[in-house]
Amino acid sequence: MQNRQNKSFTLIETLVAVFLVLIIFLGIFTAYRLGLKVIGQNKNRITAVEVANGEIEKIRNMPYRSIGITGGYPSGDLPSSKTIFLNGLNYTVETKIDYVIDAADGVSSPDDECPNDYKKVEIKVSWTGFLGGEAKLTADISPESLVQECAETGGILLVQVFDAYGQMVSSPLIEIRNPITDENIKTATPFEGRYFFSLPAADYKVVVSKDFYSTTRTYSIEEVANPENPHPLILEGLLTEKSFSIDKLSSITVETAGSEELGYPIIKNASFNLRGSKLIGTDSEENPVYKYSQNHITNELGQIDISNLEWDSYIFSILTPGLNLTEPEQPISLAPDIHQEIRLVLEAENSLLVIVSDSDTGLPVFSAEVELDTATQYTGEDGKTYFIPLAAATYDLEVNASGYTSYSGPVSVSGGTTKTISLQRIE
Repeated sequence: MQNRQNKSFTLIETLVAVFLVLIIFLGIFTAYRLGLKVIGQNKNRITAVEVANGEIEKIRNMPYRSIGITGGYPSGDLPSSKTIFLNGLNYTVETKIDYVIDAADGVSSPDDECPNDYKKVEIKVSWTGFLGGEAKLTADISPESLVQECAETGGILLVQVFDAYGQMVSSPLIEIRNPITDENIKTATPFEGRYFFSLPAADYKVVVSKDFYSTTRTYSIEEVANPENPHPLILEGLLTEKSFSIDKLSSITVETAGSEELGYPIIKNASFNLRGSKLIGTDSEENPVYKYSQNHITNELGQIDISNLEWDSYIFSILTPGLNLTEPEQPISLAPDIHQEIRLVLEAENSLLVIVSDSDTGLPVFSAEVELDTATQYTGEDGKTYFIPLAAATYDLEVNASGYTSYSGPVSVSGGTTKTISLQRIE
């Protein structure tokens, strides 16, 4: 018996030892694998940096006029992308070139008749696979003389972005797009909220946005007959300025209810149109085209949450036939970066408010089923439900609630009618 116990303990100790050795070797293997990855990435990154440096040196030795992208702007002899095979890997070399406009010497005539002061070159070398990554280098290439600088053609577009209070917006996303294909031509996120774009003479679509902010853009006459903010036309050697306003988005919760005299009973499934005051232009008949105009409908609780609204003055129009809006006064102003609750008080020529209560306690009965002819609704926590709009007539009314006796009988509706029903609790 003693020998069996000793063998048993020896087996457990062996298993523990194997487990500990396995943990140690797994740790060593993981560290070894990580070391190989770091060494491999460093090797690939050093190669990529050497490739990028080589590309920049080639560009420095090119004629200034040839430094540009084939088929791009500035136009030149360099491909936008190519592949180089080195050390058993394919490296993708992406080249971006743009003019830099130095405002110190002016950006347009007469202060600066040659605003394209120098070129900025960006070389990105990337590789894929398990040890993938990228390296990026930039360089400024200056013209040798004023003659070279002035030989470059094009115009300048200055884009400035303000908030609702006239302050510059930091780091907005400014996109310059082809107005026909919507292809992105140039992009900038200037920290100071303004940026000079050097562009060939043509017209362009400008889109300005930022995370959690509103978005604004320019429009063509094909979109809006008379746009408020048309696509800018860039002219040779001239400065064109465009200003935009964006700010943080807001939200509202809309509730539709009856009048204060009735205790603001909810009105479910009420349809309305919400329209802002900002225009994007007018149509061919000079009718306004609004930036925001959408239809909404409240839920069974008489509410709806509407998000992503920009600061503006809003108008509510009731779409449900027979309902009229009495409150609040319009338009309703919405500031940036807030949540606002709005109650729309509605009325109709004829309506019925049914109040269901406990006959013994006088307390409201929640979730009582109220059937008016073929329409069925349920009371809220206040024991009320509101039928609106109705025609002036006599209706069959039936009320049922769990644990209570039922009620049925006629009700005559003319104008704003209130009917109180007291139910007897079942013992």
